[in-house]
Amino acid sequence: MRRKQFDADGTYAKMTKLMLEKQLYLRRSLSREDLAREVLTNRTYITRALKGRGLSFPQFVNSFRAAHAIGLMAEGRYSDATPDEIAFLSGFSSADTMNRYIKKSAGLTACALRARMAGG
Repeated sequence: MRRKQFDADGTYAKMTKLMLEKQLYLRRSLSREDLAREVLTNRTYITRALKGRGLSFPQFVNSFRAAHAIGLMAEGRYSDATPDEIAFLSGFSSADTMNRYIKKSAGLTACALRARMAGG
C-alpha cells in the first residue's frame, strides 16, 4: 500500500482558513497540537507546512494577531484602549510582543500607527 503524499500547500490553506474563520489566534494558549486537531492532521505536518514558507508556529499565529490588533486600533470604539488591552484582545501575551509583530507587518510601532490612524 502506498502512502499518501503530504500536501504542504493544502495544509497551509486549511490552517489559514481555520485561523480566520474560527479566530483561533485569539486563544493565548493556542498550540501546534490544537491547530493540528482543527486541521485534522498532526503537528509534524503543521510544522512542515510552515517551514515551507519560512515561518515558525509563533510567527504564523502572531501575524494574525497583529492584523487583528491593527483592526482594533482602527476602530473608534477602541481609541482609548491601552496597548496592554489591545494586546489582550488580540491574543498576545504582552504589549511588547504585539509591538514587535505590528512593527514587522506595518513598519511602525503600535503607538506610531495609532497616531497615524488618528491623523496625528
